[in-house]
Order: sequence, then C-alpha cells, then structure tokens
Amino acid sequence: MASDASREDGGASVAPYPSLDALMTRTHALADAAGAEVQTYGRSVQGRPLLVVRTPSTRADAPRVLCSANIHGPEFIGAQVALGVLASLQQAPLRNEAEVWVAPCLNPDGYARTWETGGHGPLSDLRTNANGVDLNRNYPLPSGAPSWLPGAGSPTPGDATFRGTAPLSEPETANLDRLCTAQGFVASANLHSFMGTIIPASVRDRVSFRTYKALAKTFAAAQPTVRYRRLSARVLDVFTGEQEDHQHHVHGTWAACIESFPLTASFGQHLRAPSTFWRFNPRDPAPWVANDVPGVLAFLSAALRIPHPHAQRKAPAG
Repeated sequence: MASDASREDGGASVAPYPSLDALMTRTHALADAAGAEVQTYGRSVQGRPLLVVRTPSTRADAPRVLCSANIHGPEFIGAQVALGVLASLQQAPLRNEAEVWVAPCLNPDGYARTWETGGHGPLSDLRTNANGVDLNRNYPLPSGAPSWLPGAGSPTPGDATFRGTAPLSEPETANLDRLCTAQGFVASANLHSFMGTIIPASVRDRVSFRTYKALAKTFAAAQPTVRYRRLSARVLDVFTGEQEDHQHHVHGTWAACIESFPLTASFGQHLRAPSTFWRFNPRDPAPWVANDVPGVLAFLSAALRIPHPHAQRKAPAG
C-alpha cells in the first residue's frame, strides 16, 4: 500500500485525472442525477467494489446495452468517456430505447496503483490487476480458435500481456462474465486508449463482418471532430482472449473495443512522454470526451436495430 506522501505525489503527477475514490464519488453523483442505480457486481483481487450503473429506460421491457472502461490500469481517459456517457443519458434518446449500463472502471486495483505511482513504472506493472494479469487477455478463446499473435496473451508472469493461469481466473473478469450472462446485453462499447480506432470483435462470417463495418461507420460519423477508423480483418484477424470477442461469441453481444485518443495525438502531445501514463492519456480529457461520447451513443443505438449475432449466423453468407 502506498504512503500518503506517495499518493499526493501520484495525484499531482496525473492531474487533472481523479483518484479512484473521486472517480467513484463522481459515478454516484451522476447516477443520482440520472435517477440511476449503482450496483456492486463483484470485488477485485484487493477487495475493491466493481461498480456498474444501471440507468432505467423510459421503455418497458427495454433491451440492455453496456459501456465499460479501464480494463487496463493506466487508460484513465476511458473512464472519463464512460462518465461522459453516463452524464449524457439525462437527455440522450438512447434512454428511450434501452436500459443503459455503465461500468466506468473494470480494473480498480490497476487504476489505484497507477494513480498512486503517478503513472510511473513499466506497463506490466500498471496495465494488469493485482495478480499481474492482463484482464483483456484473460477471456477464453472461441471453441477451436487459434491464437498465434504475440500480443494475444503471454503465458509468462510478469509480462504486460500475461493471460493468467486459466481463462476467467480473475475475479474482475469472472464477475463481469456473470453480469453479461445475467443481463444479456445487446451491445457493448469497451473503452480503451490510445490508438484512435474501433476494433470490433473478431468474426469470420461475412454477415457479422459487414455488420461491424456498418456499426463502425455509424460510430465515426457521430464523432464531431476526430473520426476513428475501424481496425479488423475477417481472415487475418486473430483471437486474443479479449472482452469483445468473448461477448460476441459467447453472449451474443455486438461488442467493440473503442481506443480513444489517437496515436498521432499522443505523440503530438509528447514525443517522449514523461511517464507511461502520459503516453495513454490526453492532458485535457474534455475534448476527447466530447468527441467520443456521441460515437458511443450512436454505436449502441444502431446495434439495437440489428438482429442478434447468434441469429445472424443462420443467415446465408453474402
């Protein structure tokens, strides 16, 4: 546990981004303003609550969608975009279409560790949970799926992409998986940084691939300033044990990784970043929140009008 002095230094080093406690306080305040309910769907390795906000819909028996963030410790901009989504729901038409669930921090131990160290340290220390596991490599691969890409998950403890001892070995991923099973989300936008891209779930069938292409276009068209490109390939793409792949293939969810804050902006901000943290986050999060929230809302809304992914598998190949 970090000392009070190190926490003060950490907070100064990552300002204006909040501590985990302040992030959770803001989450509760926004939930209250929206008439939403904050739920604890589990606990992290170190016992921190895993929070999700359920925003009820004006529509009876509404489908459910999810916006989640910060599965990797230093990617604080994702949590800010998630809170931006939550703040927008008081006026957003999406609330008339769906029950919107927002999980602003999937890895609270990693977030707290990043804040306490001021974002300094190797990526392997900041990215992972308290067991040193990359939570976005801890999901099971679809049945029979090969995974040969080096970044697909390392078997070696201490590596930045260490996938853990077994799929869903970590409380953070296992609890989120149970939440997805219980709620049956139609769509999920999973917020990361810092590539400025939309990375849909890896799919092989033409119908799903075309659907994700259309959803990515919808996302980008809604962005008022910087429009993100889609990164996917139906044949060459590989499975990496990531959240969106598991959501699509197991839970039948239209799911995508949204990488906020593009590489060009990151290197434009710091050719040589002063810490790991500042490679992943903009100095001023507000413009990126304003840029990305409309895209998230548009993606989730568009997905509601598309048949369930598992139903699409039965459609004839085009």
